[in-house]
Amino acid sequence: MKKFEEIEHHYDELKILWLNYWKEEVVFTYQWWIMVLILILPFFLWWMLVDKRRIIEISLVGLFTSGIAFILDQVGTSLRYWIYPYTLTYLERDLWLPANFSVIPFFYMMIYQWFPKWQKYILAIIVFAFFASFVGESIFKWLGIYKVLKWEHIYSVPFYIMIGVFVKIVLQKLISIEKECGNGF
Repeated sequence: MKKFEEIEHHYDELKILWLNYWKEEVVFTYQWWIMVLILILPFFLWWMLVDKRRIIEISLVGLFTSGIAFILDQVGTSLRYWIYPYTLTYLERDLWLPANFSVIPFFYMMIYQWFPKWQKYILAIIVFAFFASFVGESIFKWLGIYKVLKWEHIYSVPFYIMIGVFVKIVLQKLISIEKECGNGF
C-alpha cells in the first residue's frame, strides 16, 4: 500500500502542476479560442444540414462515433502515443473534447446522411479517413494543440474507417430490429 500512497502523492502534485500550467499558459490563448470554435461551430452546421426527418438515426451516428472516439483517445493518451498540450478545461488533461464530441461526430453524421448506399459510403469514409489523418491531424499538430509522441498519421486511417463501418453496421442492425417490431424510422 505504500507504493499506492506514493503514486497518489505524485498524482496530487501533477494535478496542481497541470492546473497552474492550464491557468497560466492555456486558457484564452489563440489555441484555446480555436478549440472553442471547433467545439461550437459543428453543432450549428449540423443543425442547418441535418435531415430532420432522420434526426434520431443520424444523432445516433454522432453518439456512437463520439463514444468510440473518446475511448480510442483515452487509449492513445494512456499509452502515450499522443498528448494534448492545450485543452478547453483543466479537467480534460488527456482528452481533446472538441474533436471527440463535435468535429469527428459531425463528419460521420454528414457522411452517413449524404451517402446511404454502402459503396459510396465506404468511399466517403476512406476519403474522410485520409483527410482527417493527414490534413486535420497535421493542422492541429502545427497549431500545437496535438502533439505526437509514438504515432504516425497513417496509423489513424484504419481506425477512422473501422469506426465508420462499425457504426453503419450497428445502425442498420438497429433499424432492422425496429422494423421487425413494426416501428420504422
